[in-house]
Amino acid sequence: MTDTAGLAADLAHATDPADADAAGAHADVAGATTAFWRETSRTTVFSKFGRAVDRVDFRLPDGAEEVFYLKRERPAGAVLALTPDRRVVLARQYRPGPGRVLWDLPGGYLDPGEQAADAVARELLEETGYKGNVEAVGAYWLDAYTDARRYAFVATGCVRVAEPQLEQTEFIDVVTLSLDEFRTRVLRAGLMSDTAAAYLALDHLRLL
Repeated sequence: MTDTAGLAADLAHATDPADADAAGAHADVAGATTAFWRETSRTTVFSKFGRAVDRVDFRLPDGAEEVFYLKRERPAGAVLALTPDRRVVLARQYRPGPGRVLWDLPGGYLDPGEQAADAVARELLEETGYKGNVEAVGAYWLDAYTDARRYAFVATGCVRVAEPQLEQTEFIDVVTLSLDEFRTRVLRAGLMSDTAAAYLALDHLRLL
């Protein structure tokens, strides 16, 4: 898929104005100065649990041919959830990639056809039992070698309305921290996987 087609697809699936604005800004910059690579073939070598790895052959701007192994993932969202007294609601759980327990923002994959705001509200309730007023704050790419799109949200006025309803592989401790504790013990210490979403949310709230 060319970059132009990818951009069009992203705009078509944008769930909030901030996402569309960011994609448009990318088009303005890339169209003016960047030489695109041309994909010549793609083969899926692994696929499971909503993730896949593709072998992709590219022709580079200088005509050279190179092979890359790229990750594919479903879009996902994460939400910085604040209680009325501004405590951050976190899902503390073991993460097999880093091999350690992290303090993550509630969130997860979007179901097919699901809007990102609906997905994070659902995940917040399922993982923590909390419910609040959800607002979109931005979107970003997970890294340079995956098509994974991530959506960042804030949820304010969050109160616990139910018991968590966890999936078979989820073993979560629901924890609340003050904003100062969250910044120092978790965010700046690098003990979470949703760092970009957290910073986008705090910037939106002017709480950095």
